[in-house]
Amino acid sequence: MFLLPGDLEGDRNLVAVAFHRSQQKEVDSWQGVFAALEEEHKDVACYEMPTISGRWKAFRPMIDGGMTAAIPDPVTRARTVTVYGDTRRVTGPLGLGDRDRIAVVLTDRAGRISWIARGVCPEQRPEGLQLALAA
Repeated sequence: MFLLPGDLEGDRNLVAVAFHRSQQKEVDSWQGVFAALEEEHKDVACYEMPTISGRWKAFRPMIDGGMTAAIPDPVTRARTVTVYGDTRRVTGPLGLGDRDRIAVVLTDRAGRISWIARGVCPEQRPEGLQLALAA
């Protein structure tokens, strides 16, 4: 069992939380920022976190197998943590009123959130993220 956020590897973790398969392009838009931040900040680990309703739990082996096959890059595959269950257990603590866009969250292992954004990565690294990382 993987307990969040305590079992994430970084002292600080940048997590792209997706709620629908169609949001993968939004997640992918952050990959350049993720790679750069892991190089610049050795205490930061980056993750993709698809959240899937608990009603699909019976299909978990098939879903996980499909995700594994669809993610050829071993680094990306290793940083993907799928959450099965009541998605409100994710949206509630993050203060998200909807699941229409991904959430990108900077958190520590204790669950303290120092920065959050929604949707596609902007052209330039968000200033708020840079400030949160500098703090």
